[in-house]
Amino acid sequence: MWQEVIYPAAFVLLVLLPAPLLGNYMYKVFEGQSRWLSPIERATMACCGTDGREQNWKSYALSLLAFNGAGFGLLFLILMAQGLLPLNPQQLPGLSWELAFNTAVSFMTNTNWQAYSGEVSLSYFSQMVGLTTQNFVSASTGAAVAVALFRGITRQQTTHLGNFWQDLVRFCLYVLLPMALVMALLLVWQGVPQSLSAYLPFHALEGQEQLLPLGPAASQIAIKQLGSNGGGFFGINSAHPFENPTALSNWLEMVTLLTIPAALVCTLGRYVKHQGHGRAILTAMTLLFVLGLCLSLYQELKPDPNLAQITSQVGNWEGKESRFGPVLSSIWEVATTAASNGSVNAMHDSFTPLGGMVGMINMLLGEVVFGGVGAGIYGMMLFVLLTVFLCGLMVGRTPTYLGKRLGITEMKWVVASMLVMPVGVLVIGGVTLLMPDASTIIGQEGPHGLSRLIYAYASAAGNNGSAFGGFAAADSWQCIAIGLAMLLGRFGYIIPVLAIAGQLARSSRIDAGEGDFPVSGTLFVTLLIITVLLIGGLSFLPVLALGPVAEHLTLMQGAFQ
Repeated sequence: MWQEVIYPAAFVLLVLLPAPLLGNYMYKVFEGQSRWLSPIERATMACCGTDGREQNWKSYALSLLAFNGAGFGLLFLILMAQGLLPLNPQQLPGLSWELAFNTAVSFMTNTNWQAYSGEVSLSYFSQMVGLTTQNFVSASTGAAVAVALFRGITRQQTTHLGNFWQDLVRFCLYVLLPMALVMALLLVWQGVPQSLSAYLPFHALEGQEQLLPLGPAASQIAIKQLGSNGGGFFGINSAHPFENPTALSNWLEMVTLLTIPAALVCTLGRYVKHQGHGRAILTAMTLLFVLGLCLSLYQELKPDPNLAQITSQVGNWEGKESRFGPVLSSIWEVATTAASNGSVNAMHDSFTPLGGMVGMINMLLGEVVFGGVGAGIYGMMLFVLLTVFLCGLMVGRTPTYLGKRLGITEMKWVVASMLVMPVGVLVIGGVTLLMPDASTIIGQEGPHGLSRLIYAYASAAGNNGSAFGGFAAADSWQCIAIGLAMLLGRFGYIIPVLAIAGQLARSSRIDAGEGDFPVSGTLFVTLLIITVLLIGGLSFLPVLALGPVAEHLTLMQGAFQ
């Protein structure tokens, strides 16, 4: 079918074409060269109680932790006291403390894991003031950390990395708010609700009375895609006809979830004054994305061997919206797991074993294939530093990256960050398998049950937020354990990245030598991809073999799971 080629190619082009222009604009925003909203910026900075004075990495990190901690506390209280707050026409009660903890951690860490169904659990106040606010500031936090790292690479003999509050405000004000406003208006045009009215009663075809859920959906959906958040206004996310009503809304939501992460790679090129290096990293990300997309499409367009004798339908349509089909569902699945977005337009649990495994691998690699806003590029930069360091050792030279020597301190922080995903998935997730009710939590024995567990904790530790259906996400222990995995996955990367930025900023720049490893070109791209796949994925090869690979082999033998 022509869609198998045209749709993926069009998607990649729509993501990459605006990246240089938007990346250049974000560079100007962070460096104070774009000031068209300066009066609002100054007023907001005054409310924050800061004059924009630059901070060292420890002060930057403390400001970040304090802000995120306050955001968590406020959201936790809003969710617990929801029944007493305004804009609650359905009179929904507050959440339990376990679920409120899980949800507050989820949105504060940019994960947006949802152990609840939005339209039956949360009021308009909770959705707007609680969740949507965190969608803006959690995305801005990731972008601020990425820019602090860029400054650390480019500056020398200084401890200053910028001001967290200023970076946060500028990204929210100049980037996210204008883009989200335009996106929300486009979604309203396409039929997405934006209302404060109570749910509307109606009579279904069978005659029973039901409620039609409404609410301020368009504004939250716009930022959930742009900010790589992914938390749906409705329980089934962008598979819901109110959240994603048309073919155009599907493309808008699908493309925007990668737009800013791709552009931030170009922002890196502007900061380091080496656009070739930015293009090389963007090429590596794109190749990894296309590799995963090809595997997913190949698997989802194959007929199920168990159904081949009774149907002529091409592809795996189970769990997919008939409006989108296997092709658009596969593009969304690979994009949302590559981007730490977590939004869905199909049920990932119904994908073929290897098709679903693509999403798992994207998350297990640390969400570096484009990744979340800011988080994707600073996660990939850790692999860039590791690649340069290993190549330097192989040729017997002191490793240097863009004129900065990479010493033992930087590499200790890099190695520490590489332990985040194994601990978050294999250790914390492994505790669930030791519990007496493990089979109830994962909902199914055998390889598919293990796949559900792997996916859930990869999603939590990778700050993604999507999940396989059937996993008992609202279980009290899972609310706590997954919350801990989300915290580890967020701050287990942020602290090392800021420490590395501080260390690099203090270093002096040295002149490039003939033996320095090139950070652009085919060789660099190839070695970077190999490093990501080997270092990022090798730890999870056994569980992938016991989960999705074993399930695939079982299905090939004609057995149902």
